[in-house]
Amino acid sequence: MKKILLLLLIGILISGCSEKEEPVEPSTVHIEKRSDGLAYDTGKTVPFSGIFEGYYRNGYKKAEIHFKNGKQEGAAKTWYENGQLHNDASFRDGKLDGVATEWRRDGTKNTDRLFKEGKLIGSMK
Repeated sequence: MKKILLLLLIGILISGCSEKEEPVEPSTVHIEKRSDGLAYDTGKTVPFSGIFEGYYRNGYKKAEIHFKNGKQEGAAKTWYENGQLHNDASFRDGKLDGVATEWRRDGTKNTDRLFKEGKLIGSMK
């Protein structure tokens, strides 16, 4: 559960997709969560929509998170510093929705968890 909360937190720090479901170019932005619970590009007054990508110093991707109107929407992925996928989850209206998969650092699958509207439905190892 702690790792899912970490994924959710990382998700708030990353980005999303457009309203038209068209591909959106990754942005170099700094996202912040405000008191209204939405994510904003620092200094902007409109909730963030787009894809946020974060990178480790070694150049490997750290995270890719999609946002729509300040909420996580669609894919959210995080990677280990060695480039191995860590988490792959899906969000709808800012809540986990669907299968969230977690891998170990060596690339073996750790768990699959099923969420519906942010609530854990089941888990498989």
